[in-house]
Amino acid sequence: MNVKEHLSIDEQIILLRSRGCLIEDENEVHTVLRDVNYYRLASYFLPFKESEDKYIEGTTFNKVYRNYLFDRKLRNMISYIIEYIEVMIKTKIAYFHSKKYGPLGYLNGNNYNAMFDEGALQEKISKCLERNKSNPIIIHHCEKYQGHFPLWVIIEFFDFGFISKMYYQLDTQLQKEISKSLNVKHDKLSSWLYCLTHLRNCCAHYARIYNTHMISIPKTPKNYSFKFTKTLFSYLLVMKELLCWKTDWKNFVIELEALIEEYSEDIDLNRMGFPTNWRELLL
Repeated sequence: MNVKEHLSIDEQIILLRSRGCLIEDENEVHTVLRDVNYYRLASYFLPFKESEDKYIEGTTFNKVYRNYLFDRKLRNMISYIIEYIEVMIKTKIAYFHSKKYGPLGYLNGNNYNAMFDEGALQEKISKCLERNKSNPIIIHHCEKYQGHFPLWVIIEFFDFGFISKMYYQLDTQLQKEISKSLNVKHDKLSSWLYCLTHLRNCCAHYARIYNTHMISIPKTPKNYSFKFTKTLFSYLLVMKELLCWKTDWKNFVIELEALIEEYSEDIDLNRMGFPTNWRELLL
């Protein structure tokens, strides 16, 4: 089988130096590589590559590692806001759907649009019940309600990706009711949830979000002053539009500004699609 050979940490350092990476403190680099997979860090070296096996002159390990630290801290900040949004979307779907179709109406395919996948829903419910069979909520509903779960109960066990698909499969009128409560057009909300699912997964699985293209371009609101692109900054604007708690968003922007200031000599905001007036747009 043709795969790369294992390299010791000392050999990894030799490889970095052979490619032109400047290492100021070998002991510190040794400590970092002991805790952070070399392959994980390799993606942060990409902007510093002159060729496949050569880094741009002046590339230092410290600068690349600080790119990694910035990315990690930014993911943690974003995860905090996305949690708010995910809980809020779950709440609205459960509330509006149950109000219109009843607590178990989500099980009826007639209460969705033509894109509804009953098999996927049943499979998701089965997996959630199996995975959480020791959860007191699951046990309670199995014992007292013969395993019947109102939407507002079972939806708490669905992940963001499935919630995004569920919204997409709701009938148009219900989509409009939910999106109206958020002051968003229903087709844009569907686009936004799809995009935020990708961002949420990146954060949850520690994938790089600095200097990378997102999965899709979110739909830009009508008469919006900034045209959305396939960049992290556009996804931040989507988060801003969906977050109801404006104080939390203001605090997020303040923390973001502090983080950018801390790593200002190491990062390039253009690599995340940040325009020069990014503070104004986010606030």
